[in-house]
Amino acid sequence: MCLILVPVHASLNKIAAGAPVFIGERNLDISLGLNGHSVIAWWPAGADRSSDPSTTVAIAGNATSFYLDPAIFTGYTGTWYTHDAKPDIPVFVVYQPQINLSIWDVDTNTDITGQSVPMSANITYRIDTNLYMALNYSARPKYNPSDDFFTVTLASPTGMNIPQIFTGNVGDPTTQIIPFASAPIITSSPYIWKNGPAWDRNAKSTDGSRVYPTGTYTFAVTQDLNGMSSSYRGDAATGTVISGNKTVTFIADTFTSSPTMLPSLTTPVETAAATAGTTTPSQQLTTQPTATVIPEKTTFSPVSAGIPLIGLGIAALAIAMRRKY
Repeated sequence: MCLILVPVHASLNKIAAGAPVFIGERNLDISLGLNGHSVIAWWPAGADRSSDPSTTVAIAGNATSFYLDPAIFTGYTGTWYTHDAKPDIPVFVVYQPQINLSIWDVDTNTDITGQSVPMSANITYRIDTNLYMALNYSARPKYNPSDDFFTVTLASPTGMNIPQIFTGNVGDPTTQIIPFASAPIITSSPYIWKNGPAWDRNAKSTDGSRVYPTGTYTFAVTQDLNGMSSSYRGDAATGTVISGNKTVTFIADTFTSSPTMLPSLTTPVETAAATAGTTTPSQQLTTQPTATVIPEKTTFSPVSAGIPLIGLGIAALAIAMRRKY
């Protein structure tokens, strides 16, 4: 005999009374909110519910497999109540599904979707959605953290799927290989891919080639909460179940070299004079101007040069006269 074990996941189709639901969801069990009733009704927000409702829907025995048909519920968002018997109690709150993915610059905290950025930019993806409300025990009593319905994809410039990211060069012992967050559990909005900034797009392979070429990379997110992707596409005005492709173009980093500093030809005296009045006290203590020694200039006078010759002549004449006498 062979025993086959199949992973069991809790279902997200069991709805608590008054919990949020989304147009397009299929096979919902709304029996907790109905509490035995068979007709639900909708009034505009703030309307007097003692008056007739704007619209009603008969459940007709499908309380455990209810379909939030876009043809019926579009335009009627908000709280729906039981109506075939008093008192009116909330059954569920209808929302148009909204989801949007954007590519985010972590350093500047700005949306860079569709833009070009350097390969070394710190980027991540961000998802804004109201569908996170489905992943909540109080709204879906059978919710399990393993229940996820979001799918995110990342494609290279050649269209290849990227299942993991490198944090550095291939083979470097400090490099980590991190799985791409393709099935995020989104329990609040916005959701930020936390490992995005660790992605090193300048990583090199063992042969020195680039792991990630420059070019346009494509992100996208889809979701399939209780089969809604096959029954409701929506649009920007009424709600969406997919984000569409979002791109970012990575370009090579540019490096600016510093200008070469040439030795100053200015003499210390000239430098000190030029910076007089601007030197700080600490600079005055550490940089003393060097005095330039100018050679003393010697001046020759014709008179002073002839005095020794006259003296010699007088001495010679005195000696000659002594010999004569």
